[in-house]
Amino acid sequence: MIENRQLASIITMFLIVQFGGLLVLSLLVSSSQFSVISGSAANSTISVVWYFAYIVVAAMLILLITKYIHGDILFIIIEAVAIISASFFVFLIVLSYFFSNVSATALYAASLILAVLLVIAKNRMPYLRNTLAIIASIGIGVILGINFSFLAALFFMALIAIYDYVAVFITKHMITLAQGISSRNLAFLIGSSDVEAMPKENFTKNELRSYDRKTMDTIKKNPYLSRIVKQGKLPVVSQVQLGAGDLGIPLMVAVSAFATFGNYFTSIVIAIGAGIGLIATMWFLRKYQRPLPAIPPLFSFICFALGVEFIISQTLFAVLLIAIGAFTMFFGIVWTLRKGAK
Repeated sequence: MIENRQLASIITMFLIVQFGGLLVLSLLVSSSQFSVISGSAANSTISVVWYFAYIVVAAMLILLITKYIHGDILFIIIEAVAIISASFFVFLIVLSYFFSNVSATALYAASLILAVLLVIAKNRMPYLRNTLAIIASIGIGVILGINFSFLAALFFMALIAIYDYVAVFITKHMITLAQGISSRNLAFLIGSSDVEAMPKENFTKNELRSYDRKTMDTIKKNPYLSRIVKQGKLPVVSQVQLGAGDLGIPLMVAVSAFATFGNYFTSIVIAIGAGIGLIATMWFLRKYQRPLPAIPPLFSFICFALGVEFIISQTLFAVLLIAIGAFTMFFGIVWTLRKGAK
């Protein structure tokens, strides 16, 4: 059973990325560079498919590296390059806003230094993983969002949703990839851990043997854990994790909405819809206790929220059809879960 504290922690970090990203966007909008950057937004299907193919190929490469390379050096380098690239833009936008009179060269240098220091700090203090993942996700969401038109961003998220479904439920390689990333504490995931009590009858004999005498003696020294043991239960570590893509892609859609429509209302609607989608995902995760793809339900609720908004504003009724199609995808996950639970 997933503890409520874990659910609250994951949802809070998710919302920090969504609304923190919109805050960073507002700083960028105040810059004269925004009109230049957003003016080059990609509209073509080819551009979207290219980005999608890049993500799939990158995931496959990391999966192969995870499977065949057991050292940590290469993973540290990959993490450093990815985090520095994404966080650099966040620092550059923020510093450009507060130090507009400083030369561009100095701002670039300062942003790069801060990004490098962030990675160094995480390598020395592993508990900073969530912080790095949040900052990097904001950078990814904002940069992709201003380079995609709104419809292109929705199409891109739809492709990722399909891929996420296949990768988790059919090929299952996303589960293997997440396990490899998590075991190395790479900042491509956010996570929340807690201790929960489970009845002893839920454990196999081999699992019970893993609780040797030394471990039990340590547990009994803790008053809280000792009470759990006396109740005929054993403490186990429960962990919930969410990928950086699950954080950054909804933000990308919200940012692209602003770049297209020129107001924050639609962006906020998207962020709220994504938040509700994540709550639904966490509820199913709690109920079925198995890995879930997050992007499909996030995409479904984003489209549903957009459909409601456009209906209320009496414009673009056709978007309701997108919402219906997206919800079909969401209930496809529910059906899959029920089938797997039988």
